[in-house]
Amino acid sequence: MGTSARRFCLEPFILKRALETQKPKLIVIDISSTTITKPDSDKSWYFNNKALSNYNLSMDKLVLLNDIIPSNRYELWLQGLSSTTRNLYNLTVEQKLQYYEQKKSVISGRVLGFEPKRQQNEKSLEKYKEMFETFYKTLPSIRRTKYNRIDEVTLEKLEELLTLAEKKPKIEFLLVNNVKIDASSENILTIESIKKLIRNYKNVSILELNTIEAKTDLDLRFEDFYDPVHVTQSGAAKITSYFSRFLERNYNFVGSNIEQEPFHVFKIGNTRKTVTVRDVRLLVGDDYKTDIRIIMDSIPVGYDEVSTVISIFPKKGFEHLLEEKSKKHKWKSDNAYRKLKNYIKISEGYVGKLNSWSKLKPSNIDRIEIRFIEKSFSSQKFILPMNEVNILN
Repeated sequence: MGTSARRFCLEPFILKRALETQKPKLIVIDISSTTITKPDSDKSWYFNNKALSNYNLSMDKLVLLNDIIPSNRYELWLQGLSSTTRNLYNLTVEQKLQYYEQKKSVISGRVLGFEPKRQQNEKSLEKYKEMFETFYKTLPSIRRTKYNRIDEVTLEKLEELLTLAEKKPKIEFLLVNNVKIDASSENILTIESIKKLIRNYKNVSILELNTIEAKTDLDLRFEDFYDPVHVTQSGAAKITSYFSRFLERNYNFVGSNIEQEPFHVFKIGNTRKTVTVRDVRLLVGDDYKTDIRIIMDSIPVGYDEVSTVISIFPKKGFEHLLEEKSKKHKWKSDNAYRKLKNYIKISEGYVGKLNSWSKLKPSNIDRIEIRFIEKSFSSQKFILPMNEVNILN
């Protein structure tokens, strides 16, 4: 929880709503400098009020609005109060806000997958290119800016979060200061003050990703950054891999499937080259937002143009849910592809992300097949055991 687009001060309110129906083992909250400050611009208010408007009006929400919205900004009340008042406001004057006078240069990524940031924002990275290693090794400083002071609202919401943690002793809370190219904008005194606040809470801890040790372990390169505070797809894979290892070392989640036997070993063409598929994750989402992740142990040299193919077959009676492309070609399945050259190297092997526009839900799926193809050959097909495929809906 928590991003620069949805500030920390909203999190206790949103978390209480989530815990009414969810039972997480771990809650991770970003406490980077641009996250912990309350909204401070029209652009920032735009995103934060957009998040608030999705929640029904309640006494808790009125208290939150009263805490975070300046008394002279009545239009912000209208935007955050409810989706109805926000829509009414959108029809009148919202387009006049400063945010709308700026060109939007970033296209949002898919909800369930790594954002498709394979290329870099070269303009914002220009000053870091020549001396990347020097900037990357920079530690949080004692320099104070408006973004690393804990304001009164943030402090109040942090204490509210800790009260919630005290009431939920079986849930672990992890506060993360996320990695930056140049960590000098992060204030070490702010992090230390948060550490003092949480020291008496056994289920609350901090993960600082801007230490030399963490950055060395992450092994991020210049090309892994999209801009100074966002990573590319390759950077996202490295951070995810690091975080998985961190959870394995520091938490005992009973019932987790961290250790798994390989799914299958595939022979590549008529050679002795093989690919071992270790894990497959199918993330099924609405509006054609289904992503598939595959982790393999290695990629044979010289076979970069080989493609992974995942085929999702519907149960009888659900053929009408196949995507239009599948129907047009009279395929019996929805298919997703990824060339091996586009897999990302991580410490455990290689990870590939396949985008699918399938509308099939887990209850509609008969079977899922995996194979590897190239112009000159197609490997044998392997039906993935449905009870072993990690399907997240």
